[in-house]
Amino acid sequence: MADSLAAHLSARVRGMRSSLLSRADLDSLLDRDPAGMADVLLATPYDKEMAESLTRYAGIDAVEDAATRNLINSFARLRSLGRGQLLGALTDTFLARWDLMAVKSLLRNRHRELDAETGAASLKPGPSMPPALQKDLAAQPTMEALVQGLVAWNARLCRCLAAALPDYLKDRDLRVLEEALDRAYFPGNVLKLSGATDPDSRFLKGILRLEIDRINLRMLFALREGGANPEDAIQRLLPCGGLSAATLRAIATAQSPERAVEALERTPYAELAEGLAVLGKTGRFAKFDRQMEHIFLKRLSLSANLGPIGVAVLMRFAWLKYNEATNIRMMARGQSIKLARARIEEELVYA
Repeated sequence: MADSLAAHLSARVRGMRSSLLSRADLDSLLDRDPAGMADVLLATPYDKEMAESLTRYAGIDAVEDAATRNLINSFARLRSLGRGQLLGALTDTFLARWDLMAVKSLLRNRHRELDAETGAASLKPGPSMPPALQKDLAAQPTMEALVQGLVAWNARLCRCLAAALPDYLKDRDLRVLEEALDRAYFPGNVLKLSGATDPDSRFLKGILRLEIDRINLRMLFALREGGANPEDAIQRLLPCGGLSAATLRAIATAQSPERAVEALERTPYAELAEGLAVLGKTGRFAKFDRQMEHIFLKRLSLSANLGPIGVAVLMRFAWLKYNEATNIRMMARGQSIKLARARIEEELVYA
């Protein structure tokens, strides 16, 4: 990317970063109920969306709607910075990771046969999925209807679901659909970027490979807790990640969670030992997920500061913004069901 474009891009994104809430701002929301959170957000860069949401909703619904709309609006501005260039296509590819998470949350609710209102708490925001569309999709009465609606909305991301649907209907195993999405998006995009030589494409490929490692590690340690056959677990792993086949096999076949963690000591993921140990012993993902988020953000921040990788600048802001909106939604949900502050904080990720 030309130096002049990189400088312009960095300046624009710095301006957008100034709208992010501080740690103190977010902490102040923890001591308020959803109505109080709405009052606070009216005095922040969420003011426009919060005011609009309050005309249609109240309490937690208004806070979640405002956070999601603000996220979508921010990502639309982010996309506009690189439109018509390679950078724009790379940004769209990266942002689709969160649309994938939104799709998974819809699939899980339909699998559990939750109606749209009951399942609203567990839905993830999608940067290309407006709240009204997500609500319509959540109301689909069958998995077949939901998959049809998702393919119509985004065939590039979701057409793999149509191919996997017959296998899901046969055994009602949700992993068939979720793993089809992961396989199509993560290894699929790594392979598409494999021949690219520009620094932006190579950087995005590296981030996607990190994501593949995250998925594979999460799967292996979760399956260990469930007593799955190691060979079955190995067969389900995604290709194209950074961890070697030998390391993944050592984790899968280790005799204890501690031995499994030891297999990572000579890899870039040695710092995940504590989170993976907790995951292996208890099945709780929170600590591991927070540690992985920090690894991603550290990689993004380092590359964005060094330059001239323009996509890293965009990706860092996107990650920070999505993290902020997710924290706000989680706080509102936690407060609405009277969770202890410490329990809510356990689920939050601060950049």
